[in-house]
Amino acid sequence: MTSRPPILLLLAALCLMDFGVDSWAAKLAETSPSVSTPQEQGEFLAGLTVPRQSTLAPLQKSPEYRDHQRKLQDQWAYCKRIRYAAMQQWATLHLSQNTSTRGIVRYLFGGPDFLNANAFFPDARILVLGGLEPVGEVPAPEALSQKDLGIALKSLSEALHTSLFCGYFITSEMKPQLVRGSFMGVLPVLYTELALTGHVINSVEFVHPFGSPGVKINYSLPGEETRTLYYFKADLSNGKECRNFLTWLGDLGPGVSYLKAASYLLPMVSFSETRNFLLKTSTLILQDDSGIPYHDFEKEVWRIQLFGVYTDPLPIFKLGRERELEEAYRSAEFTGPLSFGVGYHVNSRDANLLLAVRKVPGIPYSPTITTQSIAETMRGSPTIPKPPIKIRKALPVPVKKALPVPIRKAIPVGPPSPQLQLKSPQPVSTAYSPTVSTMPEAGTLQQSEQPAKSSKGKPID
Repeated sequence: MTSRPPILLLLAALCLMDFGVDSWAAKLAETSPSVSTPQEQGEFLAGLTVPRQSTLAPLQKSPEYRDHQRKLQDQWAYCKRIRYAAMQQWATLHLSQNTSTRGIVRYLFGGPDFLNANAFFPDARILVLGGLEPVGEVPAPEALSQKDLGIALKSLSEALHTSLFCGYFITSEMKPQLVRGSFMGVLPVLYTELALTGHVINSVEFVHPFGSPGVKINYSLPGEETRTLYYFKADLSNGKECRNFLTWLGDLGPGVSYLKAASYLLPMVSFSETRNFLLKTSTLILQDDSGIPYHDFEKEVWRIQLFGVYTDPLPIFKLGRERELEEAYRSAEFTGPLSFGVGYHVNSRDANLLLAVRKVPGIPYSPTITTQSIAETMRGSPTIPKPPIKIRKALPVPVKKALPVPIRKAIPVGPPSPQLQLKSPQPVSTAYSPTVSTMPEAGTLQQSEQPAKSSKGKPID
């Protein structure tokens, strides 16, 4: 028992002499168990071969994983052949020359659809996605049982199926698929899409800068600058949650807006705040016919180009038909055909795109109802409510010049002197004023509010 420690120390010293400190550390790293990184997890979910030393490498040999790998790679190959490559070519011709496409891109109704956003705007510095699907999580696959891992991979494959084949996510289909297995929410989908497109996941952080849950992913192509992807679960209909989201988004600055498969919600009154925000703060808007109504693009503000062909919406969205847009496709704004499907129009012969480029400067966003600033939200500072000030009676002069009414000396009983006749008090605004210095002391204000009384305690009229 007492001789073992010296022997171990001697062996360690010999190893350090033979291999050096760096080699010794490398050998320890090879033999020590480690948790898979987000990048390795993304490659694993996408059916790509992970590094040999990764703890996920042995899992890729199972029959369940190989079946997942084969199906997902086949779906991705189909997506690139039918739609993705053609979208990239179109973007190079019609979008890449606009410098705003290299800044902030907002894709608010897209859910976790990184693929389409990246096809059109691959150089975006900040990409903001929004949807109703929860953020979710990606547990370490190596920590799951073989059975649980098989169920999780199958659910992920089903969630991606519609997007890879049709080009958009169906929320009603995706929600149950992403709650059955261990890979829950949109985060596994985002990991997979980033890996499929050759990106490296540098860091992942859960955030909630304006209250709604979100995730921030820093990613990059090998050897290129780091970019940022945000996803937020947020309700974009009029209300406090929407205003908080738009305030945060507006503080990022003007940017490009992309709308596809947006369920024809933006023409509705209940989505007017989001619609107005996009029209006021966007430098460029790219959308299919499910986005902002054509008549909302003022000719003095926007230069319009129309691509593809206008066809009726799906029967479920028949009320979204736009006569004005249909007529515009017969005007000089028509620019050319499309060779890929867009949104609900999966076939290129039915698809359409509207490209609107702003001709005049945009308007900074200002919500109609004051909301908590992003700086306060990030610091966690509470919102201090404005104290109400109630003045029941006041003289028709500024408060700082108010004349005190004496109440210490009793007034003799009898007819009131004409000099004591007071005019009826005039209404005074009770609006909150932040200028505290103009207010009298608390005791003075309380006394002035009390009516003068006679010696018998009766108020004088």
